[in-house]
Amino acid sequence: MSSSHPRQDDHRYDRAPVPSLPPPPPQSFAHAQAFAPGPPPQHVLAGGQMGMHIPPYARAPGYMPYGMPPPRKMPRIRHPNRPPCTVPSKTLYIRNLRENTKIPVLVKALKTLFETYGEVAEVRARHSIRMRGQAFVIFKNMDDATKAHSEVQGFVLFDKPMFIEFSRIASDVTVVSEGGDVDEHKNRRIAEKEERELEAQEKAAQAVSAPAALEPELPNKILFLQGLPADIKVSEIETVFSVYPGFVEVRWVSVKPDVAFVEYGSDAQAGMARSTLGLQWLVREDQPPVSVSFARR
Repeated sequence: MSSSHPRQDDHRYDRAPVPSLPPPPPQSFAHAQAFAPGPPPQHVLAGGQMGMHIPPYARAPGYMPYGMPPPRKMPRIRHPNRPPCTVPSKTLYIRNLRENTKIPVLVKALKTLFETYGEVAEVRARHSIRMRGQAFVIFKNMDDATKAHSEVQGFVLFDKPMFIEFSRIASDVTVVSEGGDVDEHKNRRIAEKEERELEAQEKAAQAVSAPAALEPELPNKILFLQGLPADIKVSEIETVFSVYPGFVEVRWVSVKPDVAFVEYGSDAQAGMARSTLGLQWLVREDQPPVSVSFARR
């Protein structure tokens, strides 16, 4: 009589031993106490139920109990290059708006929101790359603008918190309502913009040159001379640098006549010559000094 069960000597159904797995994470901190091996540790909850200890796996960074959603990340806010303006103005500058919102929808939402604080003269928003995610709200009254600036600050519109500042320059609508000259106001605004751009270019040029000046020099047996006069000869350079021990030769750069290299036998000998001459070598009284530095390796 045949049996449906396999024989004991039949190894076709043998399976590899299943490795022992750690217990699954508990679904609550109350249930976690049962899974904690050994006596309760000294670590207790900082602001919760005293006496309830946290198991080791629950202390790992990023651990979240079952059923608890992960924390929502706040959006990264790009801080402006200049500090916010603190002088009250009728024009409010708003940034950190959702960029993919259509302009008519965005203008209508902003106008509806800010009209609760006073009469709004105009809402300006553009979809250009430079002005994307930004808008201007122009009030007719200064007190209404100041109140809206303080109370709407951080209001979440289209899932993004708004950041509101006072505008540094009055809008054309405000200038017209106050009886000012619009053309003169535009010319002054263009002049201030050009001045800011020029100042930004100067700061960028200083930032580029500053790291080179602050970069530490590494000793080298070759000295680099820059800013040589056009009529200088190799013999004049050799006369000055050959008096120091370890002098080898002077190498001239034909492509750049104001540059030359002076080689010594060792780094220490080149450093002695450089420290004696200084960072600048005055070749002639009526010409600027020559820069003396270690050549880059």
